[in-house]
Amino acid sequence: TTTTTTTTTTTTGTSESLAALAAEKAKSEGNALFQAKDYLGAIRRFSEAIELQPESWVLYSNRSAAYLASGDAKSKAFKDAEKCVALAPTWAKGHARLGAAQHALGRFAAAQASYLTASSLDGEGKARYEAGLEAAKEGERRATAQRIAEERAKEKLEEDMARKRAALEAARREEARLDEFFGALGDDEKAREKAKKALTNPVTEKYRTQALGTAKENVQRLAAKHYDFRNLNPYLVLKLDVDATIDDVKIRYRKLSALCHPDKNLDDPENARIAFEAVKAAHQTLTEPKLRDRSILVIQGARDRAKAAYHQQQPHPGQQLVTLEEFCDKEILKTFAQNEMKRRDVEEHKRVNAARDMAQQAEEKKKQHDERVFEEAWNDDERRNARIDFWQQFQDDSSRAGAQKRIRTAKNFKQQEKLEKKPKYGNVHLETWRKEWK
Repeated sequence: TTTTTTTTTTTTGTSESLAALAAEKAKSEGNALFQAKDYLGAIRRFSEAIELQPESWVLYSNRSAAYLASGDAKSKAFKDAEKCVALAPTWAKGHARLGAAQHALGRFAAAQASYLTASSLDGEGKARYEAGLEAAKEGERRATAQRIAEERAKEKLEEDMARKRAALEAARREEARLDEFFGALGDDEKAREKAKKALTNPVTEKYRTQALGTAKENVQRLAAKHYDFRNLNPYLVLKLDVDATIDDVKIRYRKLSALCHPDKNLDDPENARIAFEAVKAAHQTLTEPKLRDRSILVIQGARDRAKAAYHQQQPHPGQQLVTLEEFCDKEILKTFAQNEMKRRDVEEHKRVNAARDMAQQAEEKKKQHDERVFEEAWNDDERRNARIDFWQQFQDDSSRAGAQKRIRTAKNFKQQEKLEKKPKYGNVHLETWRKEWK
């Protein structure tokens, strides 16, 4: 039992010694990295040392300094400084680290107290902490001055706002008094301006008093079957006619958008979204002068055609004719739908042409690329040398073939004999000619 206890104690002591050596090495490396201004590396090394020696206040002090020097870990520096002071309450440098962290966090009064504590614990090194104490006092003075300046600016702003409110209130009262005075005399210029504006751009009375129905009814109307064609007529969407003014359009848009908004139709949000988008699109169309004029021309043209066709139609026996208004509405809807289909056909035609152009361009680019690849391959050194070698071999083969042909021809060649006396023209020896012919 004694031997086992002694062995366990020796092993534990050895482990602690190794941990202390490793911690000291990590601390030395962290100090070197700190001196080289590699603060993140220093923090990692100090953290490794703290894991090996969690009760070392010096390591917490060093890591606090590294956190503070990195610039973005002031709170961590403060926590490490607090831990250092908790482990070594009588160590002056730990209180100095705490004061520096408190200063960085803007806690100037606490920083002064920490520096004073450090000075009292280390009488000989008091001068070293005087700079930090003065810096904390200066920071407190600046913070106080800034706070006072901000409070004064805030007070001044509030005073200015109060004066403006008072001036506005006085102006309002004065205007009300003048309105009352001129109204009594019948010479109210403001009223005349309003009347003039009402004459130039009136809000039609019939639209002001028109019943729009409930939110559910409007959502069902604008999201009914084939709504994408029904909602092409912006006046039909807003329940207006071509005589509606811009003010009528704006007022009707506000009312219908409030009724059809998805937030107010939670039981049917999808159709409410469709209706809201239709109202929004109609408002944009009618507030744009060119689009509004185009819509009016389409509606008026459709009405003229409908009126002419309505009076020319001949009903069948027993057939009940629809009213002229219903007939016109149907023709207007048909005209908007036809225009939309034409527009879609044009868009599709443009899309097809653009796709074809893109395909042609891609084909042309591919052709150019293939030609370029072929040229590069054709001009390759190995292929060029191969062609030259083949041509030289062909030339050599041609030369040998020509020589062999000449040799074969020379074997059967018979040199013409020289005649002593040239025969007379047309006078040929018959037997000689036959032999030669054979």
